[in-house]
Amino acid sequence: MKNIFKTILSIVTIFGGLSAFANTELARTVNTSPLDTSSVVAVSVKEAGTGKVLYQHNEKKLLHPASTLKIFTTVPAIEELGDDYKFTTTFYTANKNLYIKAGADPFLTTREIRDAVRKIKSQGYYSFNKVYFDGSIIDNSEWGIGWMWDDTTNVRMQKFSSYNLENNLINIEVSKDENGVTTAKPNFPIPVINTVSSGDNDSIFAVRHDWVSPDVILVSGSIKSPVSTISVPVNNVKYRYQKTVMEQIKKAKIALQQPICLEEKVPANAKIIGEIKHPVKPAYDRIFKDSDNMCAETIAKIAGGQKSGETGSVSDQTNMFYEYWNKNNVDTKGIVVVDASGVSRNNLVTVDFMTNALNKIYVNKQEDFIKNTFAQPGEGTFSNRLLNYRGYVFLKSGTLANISGLAGYVKADNGKTYSVAILIQNFTYPEKQVKIFENRLIEEIKKL
Repeated sequence: MKNIFKTILSIVTIFGGLSAFANTELARTVNTSPLDTSSVVAVSVKEAGTGKVLYQHNEKKLLHPASTLKIFTTVPAIEELGDDYKFTTTFYTANKNLYIKAGADPFLTTREIRDAVRKIKSQGYYSFNKVYFDGSIIDNSEWGIGWMWDDTTNVRMQKFSSYNLENNLINIEVSKDENGVTTAKPNFPIPVINTVSSGDNDSIFAVRHDWVSPDVILVSGSIKSPVSTISVPVNNVKYRYQKTVMEQIKKAKIALQQPICLEEKVPANAKIIGEIKHPVKPAYDRIFKDSDNMCAETIAKIAGGQKSGETGSVSDQTNMFYEYWNKNNVDTKGIVVVDASGVSRNNLVTVDFMTNALNKIYVNKQEDFIKNTFAQPGEGTFSNRLLNYRGYVFLKSGTLANISGLAGYVKADNGKTYSVAILIQNFTYPEKQVKIFENRLIEEIKKL
């Protein structure tokens, strides 16, 4: 009997010691970092299956999640939409008019619109009276609450709406001739002022002063190559979409009695004469692995609208967020979420909330979902991080100015999977140095 008791005591001591060791090592890594002195560092590590706390530091502090928030806004959207959902752009006819119901499709291209219009003509539709556009799937707010107004030419900060097209970007081709004279040509007719000069490297950037001339792009910098291309977010998403459709109608030689763009919901008696469809699943890769803001915002609004039965809005998507996590017994008290991408500085979450939600995802979705959805080393935003740990870490990164974070799962050497959330903000160190610190924490957890 004494031997059995000693054996049990030994097991408890060993496992308790391992937990204490892990706690100590993680604590030492955090406490000896200058980041914990000058900045705010919050860490939460829990066993994914049981929720048992391994280590926490500043776990209750409300901090900016940056793009790690995408996990917790996209999962409710996935549940609402379902894996079989398709982004759909639909062409109707009614009363001799053409109706286009926009589907907020983040994958829609000009070529697909061209092909759809040609197919409509091939069915015998050679003329229409008027063209109407229905963008009622989501609302007209093209940026998230609290987004930074001076980011309008940031290629990752496109506007988003029912009228998504070509990633809501315009490409500007800058070329240089043998005399060093430069030209800048956009692939969509917008005013471009070219001040690019011939130089020793390709360093081209675009500026748009929305408060002065919101439709004018100033292209500056230097060019060494014969041709270089930059992308700029579209300022008027709806105008670009409608103009593109009208141009394709004109090119297909479909006559219009009134060649102007009108807006109206599709009438009940309308007949479908064409569709463009894209599956939703590839959007999840864009969100979790590439951290695509436009996809995250679009999907959340569509899902929120589907759930409410109305035009998708910010309130719909945020209501869906809170309802989903509360329904799954994840406490959201004090959590503030105002967008789906984590771009807004108004978002505030705790790492304790994050690991609780990650635990719930782990239990509900199982490992296949995690392996197929989260980024692994060598993918997306982890293309050059933690490359020796592929197959063991499944994470989502987040980065804003002076903010960095990680959230996801680590499969440790002891066979257990841990939910991990790290948020660091108000740092003045180089971003690379902060990412190295995050990597060290992940490596410590992997060694368990």
